[in-house]
Amino acid sequence: MSNLLNIGKTGLDASKSSLKTTSHNIANANTEGYSRQRVHQTSNTPINKSGHIMGTGARVVSVNRIHDQFVENKLSRTITSNEFYGTRSESLTQLENIFNEVDGEGLNYVLNDFYNSFRELANQPENESIRSLVRDKADLVVKDFKRINDKLETEARGVDQKLKVEVQDVNTLLKRTADINKKIAVLEAGGQQTGDLRDQRDNLLRSLSESFEIKTYEDEKNRFVISAVGIGTLVTGTEVQELATKPVSKEQSKNGMPGSVEVYYKTRPNNPISDRFSGGRMGSLIKARNEDIQTITQKVDSIAYDFANSVNAIHRRGFVNRKIPLNEMGNPPLFDKKGPTTGINFFAEPMGIDGASKNLSLSREVESDLTNVATALDPNSPGDNRVALAISKLQHEKIAGNGSTTLEEEYLQTIGNIGIETGKAIFDKEQSEGLLAQAKNMKERISGVSIDEETANMVRFQHAYEASAKVMQTADEMFQTVLAIKR
Repeated sequence: MSNLLNIGKTGLDASKSSLKTTSHNIANANTEGYSRQRVHQTSNTPINKSGHIMGTGARVVSVNRIHDQFVENKLSRTITSNEFYGTRSESLTQLENIFNEVDGEGLNYVLNDFYNSFRELANQPENESIRSLVRDKADLVVKDFKRINDKLETEARGVDQKLKVEVQDVNTLLKRTADINKKIAVLEAGGQQTGDLRDQRDNLLRSLSESFEIKTYEDEKNRFVISAVGIGTLVTGTEVQELATKPVSKEQSKNGMPGSVEVYYKTRPNNPISDRFSGGRMGSLIKARNEDIQTITQKVDSIAYDFANSVNAIHRRGFVNRKIPLNEMGNPPLFDKKGPTTGINFFAEPMGIDGASKNLSLSREVESDLTNVATALDPNSPGDNRVALAISKLQHEKIAGNGSTTLEEEYLQTIGNIGIETGKAIFDKEQSEGLLAQAKNMKERISGVSIDEETANMVRFQHAYEASAKVMQTADEMFQTVLAIKR
């Protein structure tokens, strides 16, 4: 009868554990990232009694969470991809908005206005008002080149600030994960269950995978390891390899901008790893800064450089629009009382392609005196419009791309490429959102809590508990019967 009581007791304990676990599942039905748990129970070791093998009840082996590591890894990769394309589409959309061509107020518009103003000047080369208009239109071109350069630089600086925030958040997640690793190791060493802690760790890993692609595994010492793809190990058990950021010189930066922020291991500040991140927000931000923004900046600088040089090359051949005294041979002097009479640059001569859009400006001579705006190839020729006409024709000359395309075609191709990349990023984002929804649904089907299922389990375990209690009650009644016989 004592054996019968013990069997009933083991049944009560097993049913009680199952009821507690089911209640825990129901309580966490709406907890994000929670994996439902199940009690794993088995029969006790049987005994040999009077030549017969007798059962000794049940025992709880463990409480396991329902978890599929393959699905978890797939979800992590999908999150990384979704964040990469989401951030990329946002970055490219902001770049696309810089050029304003859809609204008719972009650089192509002001360049056309500039050439048209020289056409008007060619029709009326002596008109002072049109000369002023030419200078004003040129000043608008200068300002729009500077606007585009400033906007691109602002976008790059914005990426720098976002990278700083990302690194701070990543370090926080790494430290919290290492802390949970420590708690899991301590509890499991004592034979306790760690399902909830492992769920918390998985939540942290999903947050971490938003920043870049990660891999996880347990090493030969059973330490949980997190590594960033293309970078290296970030967490080993309770040890954390923190990241850091710092601004670097133009020569050291990956995008050719002074003060650009690079990412390092905190313990290795002389070895930047920015361009090695794969996927996620950080991978997307770095790609936008080091590739997209840099490429567009170089293209705009090249257009500004070719534009200024082509206009200057023609303008230098002309003569100023004022009376020039000739020498005995009938030749004009290179200088008069007001300054040079020919060889005048319309724009300040660019020092090089790098920074041409930022440094573009009117020449000091044109800025200070409208008579220095040349229209004539010969001195003292009021009706000569050949210089103005030649500059206006530059609009359709192949002076960009080593003489293979016009400035307008080069510019429109540049912003067209941005539009294509933006559209592709938006499409990829939509695709990744669908894949992410599928991965989440798959995880939910495997690990999520079903209220209906848990309610049915609650009833089943309750009945098992009542039945085990009935066994103990029966054993007690039998024991009382035996005692009554002796009395």
